[in-house]
Amino acid sequence: MSDINRKCTGQIEGAGTASSHYFNGGGLAVDFYRLNGQGVTGADGNSIRLITALDPVMPAGARVGQVACRAEAGITISTSHFTQFDDTCNHLHIDVGFTDGQLSAR
Repeated sequence: MSDINRKCTGQIEGAGTASSHYFNGGGLAVDFYRLNGQGVTGADGNSIRLITALDPVMPAGARVGQVACRAEAGITISTSHFTQFDDTCNHLHIDVGFTDGQLSAR
């Protein structure tokens, strides 16, 4: 993980204070830059495996980034709990900042 709570660290970048990393006290989002020792793009195999593993247990309305990165790579994944949005292709963003739902039992 590379980015969890920007409010705590005082970082204001990307979406700034509107980011799930920052608003409501921060800590509502996480960015992954490496998985299994490899950089991620949101469209690579490790990203796809993590999205697929987390989607069934995430609350409805949770968000996962990099949808355009996946589309550019010719990859489409269907998610039932995650809402997919665009973000830069140098990490994988996952957040619960726009939902008040609970994690689902698997």
